[in-house]
Amino acid sequence: MTTRRTFLILGGVALAAPALALGSKQSEQEHRLAEFRTSLSGRSPAQRHNARWAVQRLNGAQISSGKVFSFNTQVGPWTRDEGVQRAPVSYGGILVPSWGGGVCQVSTTLYCAALLTGLTVVERTSHEVAPAYIPAGMDAAVAFQIADLKIKNPFAEPVTIHAEISGEQLICRVTSPKPATTEYQLARELVSSQLPATIEGAHRQPGRTGVRVRLWRIATQNGMSHRELCQETEYAALPRSL
Repeated sequence: MTTRRTFLILGGVALAAPALALGSKQSEQEHRLAEFRTSLSGRSPAQRHNARWAVQRLNGAQISSGKVFSFNTQVGPWTRDEGVQRAPVSYGGILVPSWGGGVCQVSTTLYCAALLTGLTVVERTSHEVAPAYIPAGMDAAVAFQIADLKIKNPFAEPVTIHAEISGEQLICRVTSPKPATTEYQLARELVSSQLPATIEGAHRQPGRTGVRVRLWRIATQNGMSHRELCQETEYAALPRSL
């Protein structure tokens, strides 16, 4: 079955905002360029621990003008010696315990905030199966020394990343000494979908539809808009047991 539709993701857009105080690491002269949030609802205690661990290492990171930021370099290896816990990680749609499970939600939240800021994404990897905490096509998987999220600052001024967890919300904000002059929105286009196969098995598998989606960034400045394709991503379908 193939379908085609486009819809905007409006949540998370926060541009041309006045100077805000977002914590001790942010100057009162900084302006919020964009913000994005994902929900921690349903995440395991270990996943929450690892997400908070990564947030603490990410918060306050600065990207100078023209420089490329590496999530893996900033956060560092997520190993037991570094204080992370074993938590569920999806491998081919099957959840298995692994060191650092939950870190990908932090990189995903940052990825979307970076797109809404107008930053250039140099490297991004998707999950094989779309995670539940973000709409398909908007995730950014990381695995130390295997998959990274890299972002370049194309602006004349540095930008600062602010990350925090507030209640059930994982929040990434990007600020700059100068206010935004362009508004960004994200649009997802469902290109095609594939129903899950049905199999016989002792363990019940709910199955999941496979999808191919395109993510677009729409920039609006002085009343004029244009869109650019961020990427096209395909996610596998998971079989459903009888």
